[in-house]
Amino acid sequence: MKASIIAIAAVGVARFILDAVRVPHDIVKYVSMTAVMIACSVYFAIATGTHKERLKAAYLLVLPYMTVEVLALSYTWATGHQTIFSAAEYSLGYSIGLHTVGHLIGGLTWEPLFGFLMMEIIWVAYTRGRSLLNIKTTPA
Repeated sequence: MKASIIAIAAVGVARFILDAVRVPHDIVKYVSMTAVMIACSVYFAIATGTHKERLKAAYLLVLPYMTVEVLALSYTWATGHQTIFSAAEYSLGYSIGLHTVGHLIGGLTWEPLFGFLMMEIIWVAYTRGRSLLNIKTTPA
């Protein structure tokens, strides 16, 4: 889990730095915390043994994402310097303040719960798939 948290945070910091040195947003958008979170979520959906562990993993995977997002948006809010995190295509037209608060609230509520739901779906598909494969490969 520590490696996953570090990876998500590192990608977020890299995204912020690339934006700060004025790499075009068309390139920076591919430095994606979401992609890392999805890969980690698939791993923890399969690697964890209980629903409680998957719920905990979902919250822990969202925390570095939320932290980087809120810090980057707070930077824009405090300085007025726009970043990719506050770009129109990511803010849905909301003010910087509302966008920041929305990430904070979402990161503590629906975002990890959505991640948990996705992990549960992956876990069910994985365990059912393993069961079907075991049935098919068992000699008669």
